[in-house]
Amino acid sequence: MNALNFDDNCKRKLDEIYLIVYVIENTINMKKGDFISKSNICSLIGVDLKGYKQLLNIYEDKVNNNRYWLDCFENLKSRGIKNILFLSVGDNKNMKRAAKIAFPDIVFVDSITYIVNKFQRYTTEKSSRNTAAKIHNLYVQKTLKDYEIVQKNFNTIYNNSIHKKLIEKYLCNIQSIYKYSQNIRNLLFKHSSNMAFYDKIRITFNNNNKYISELKEIYDQLGDINKYFGFTPFTKKEWTMILNDLILTYPNVEFI
Repeated sequence: MNALNFDDNCKRKLDEIYLIVYVIENTINMKKGDFISKSNICSLIGVDLKGYKQLLNIYEDKVNNNRYWLDCFENLKSRGIKNILFLSVGDNKNMKRAAKIAFPDIVFVDSITYIVNKFQRYTTEKSSRNTAAKIHNLYVQKTLKDYEIVQKNFNTIYNNSIHKKLIEKYLCNIQSIYKYSQNIRNLLFKHSSNMAFYDKIRITFNNNNKYISELKEIYDQLGDINKYFGFTPFTKKEWTMILNDLILTYPNVEFI
């Protein structure tokens, strides 16, 4: 069986419901005409009702085009999506505004990959995954009291003036996410496989002499795309508990 190419993947029919869509942002060089400049690339990764990860599409963020993201989400709807429960996204106001128009009930949650990128610039951690693990730990404690203990330890480790500013800006509303169960939070902030995908793009294109001319070049250079998608990062027991809590939280959504 042949793997889908980029164009086929962008056209394939999508599921009606995605529990969460993770937005993975990378900055890479892109050639436009005679010029090469930095562009923010957003990969949208959806988790379906069975817990499987799917690459929905890869987009170039166009910050000066207020209509752009609305067109992107309308395209996803035309491919079959009727509902997205959660969107894991960074500080992208245009994307959030468009997502809310397209899917009025969508809930925005922090993107660990986005936050890790901010911290990684000012930390001595050799691996972004080490930083990601510490940040991930803040979101998935059993109770709010447990979170407060972990958060105090985190603030001790990341304690210079830059870190404090980052914590104040990006990690100031974590308490609010504890209204969801630990199982749901494990879904919302599952970070390891997303970090692997983020790091693969970062490492592949982290070269000032390397650039792309079109988005499909990212897809082509990632190699076996099924290494990152088409599987569930959750055990059967984990997924059963997540789905059980989602059913209790969203009684009007048809999960089964």
